[in-house]
Amino acid sequence: MRPLALPLLLLLAACSGKAVTEFMPGEAVVVNGYPYTVNRTAQGVTVQNFETGRTSPAVLLANAGLAAEQVTGCTVETIVKDGLANTYYATLDCEG
Repeated sequence: MRPLALPLLLLLAACSGKAVTEFMPGEAVVVNGYPYTVNRTAQGVTVQNFETGRTSPAVLLANAGLAAEQVTGCTVETIVKDGLANTYYATLDCEG
């Protein structure tokens, strides 16, 4: 069973990114080449990215804000990252 562990992990890593967003709830969007899903909530939006860790967290955070704005047409007021996962929570200003 152990010899299968590494190939399985590599396969899962290869499935990250755009392929994963197709299965996640919410609206899929690509910002600067990085795929995100955006889900509207009562408090704003939840944005997810499935990058494998090669990209700067600051870049992913900035792109998450752009993804939220692109999907909602609103301006992001605040955005925070949830721990180690590439999940972001944003509040919006939709007064426009």
